[in-house]
Amino acid sequence: MWIRQWVHSLWLPTTKGDVPMIELNFKANSTTEWRECTQMMRTMFWDEFEKRRQVDVRQMIQEQINEEFKMQIGASWHEKGSSLRQDDRNGFRQRSFEVMNGCIPSFTIPRARKIKIHYSAFGLWERVQPKVLDAMLKTYLYSRGSGSAQEIIEAFGQSRFSRSFLQKLVRRFEGSLKEYRIKKIDKFWPYIFIDGMEITFYDGLELKKRVVLIALGMNHDKQKEILGWVTVRSEHETAIRSLLLHLKEKGLKTPDLFITDDSKGITAALKLEYPHVKRQLCAFHKIKNINDHLNDLSHRKGMTRQAGDIYRLSSSRHEAIERLGAFIKDWRSLEPEAVRLFKQGFERTLTYFDFPKDDWKSIYTSNAIEQQIGKLRDWVRRFSYFRGQTNLDLALYSYVHMKSGEGLPSIHGQDHRSVLHTFC
Repeated sequence: MWIRQWVHSLWLPTTKGDVPMIELNFKANSTTEWRECTQMMRTMFWDEFEKRRQVDVRQMIQEQINEEFKMQIGASWHEKGSSLRQDDRNGFRQRSFEVMNGCIPSFTIPRARKIKIHYSAFGLWERVQPKVLDAMLKTYLYSRGSGSAQEIIEAFGQSRFSRSFLQKLVRRFEGSLKEYRIKKIDKFWPYIFIDGMEITFYDGLELKKRVVLIALGMNHDKQKEILGWVTVRSEHETAIRSLLLHLKEKGLKTPDLFITDDSKGITAALKLEYPHVKRQLCAFHKIKNINDHLNDLSHRKGMTRQAGDIYRLSSSRHEAIERLGAFIKDWRSLEPEAVRLFKQGFERTLTYFDFPKDDWKSIYTSNAIEQQIGKLRDWVRRFSYFRGQTNLDLALYSYVHMKSGEGLPSIHGQDHRSVLHTFC
């Protein structure tokens, strides 16, 4: 009805009858004038339509708010003596609200004295979806503060959110992180991979290099899970022990095998904390070490292929040792240093033969954790550095939950939508 009234309002009565407000001169450039007139009419129509639409939406949501409040307290305005009354009114507050087509200001939200009122209209009409809150949280964590998050959110058409909103969201997330750090490890993980990655860290004074040591668990079904991490200066014995003790505090059951590289710190820490657990030295690192000690780079392809065949083609420990003998015979005279280092500690790369054959391919190298670390590097590479240990831990924590496409975890049992209601 109002559209018809609006169209009629664009025509003015004259003595000659109804004529348009704007006269068109079809003798001149009629095509251009008609296009301009059409564009003007279209703009005027949709501007008016948008204003009326916002009025209608606001009225509809406000009526729903009032009705839900009345139902939850069990009484209408000024109603007295109702046997269904659950609570009394306690004034109201004003708030704006984001919907799909913009921000609608000045909603009147009634308050009750005792009970907590829930309004379903907010969940039905809100514009800020969980993915937007994910982006806000990640931007805040990785950027230089809430200002960058505000700029990105506004670029996508959202209204400004206060710094306190972002900070409260992060504090909720920090609480979830603390729960995760002390959460008990209930499953038994027979295989534990340990490795580290280097990150850039800002401690408030200068940029520093740090190492994030990560423990990854894997079972016989090839299921994997990041069990914990610590941030340290380097992969020395004390740092590795701090990771192992952290896992023990979380209830890690003694595994059957540790898979690591040839780090002296890892070796010393495992001997001290898990002296009776077997250890598999990563065969990939063993083969890769050949490249660093070649006299003639043209030998690289042949040597690494033959060294790799020792693990890929051997069906027993005895066969692997025989293949090693052939490797030494073929290359000792050409590359004595590379052969000597490959032979040194070779027995520690054959521990995987003591375990089920179906698991050999997954445990004779540390590829399982290398793949996770590669994804983590991609995750953090877009950000030049982290401002503080907390932001780094939150970034790692968010990756643990998002690597399977699950999105950011719920915060104290609430999804992002309920968190938004709490803060707005």
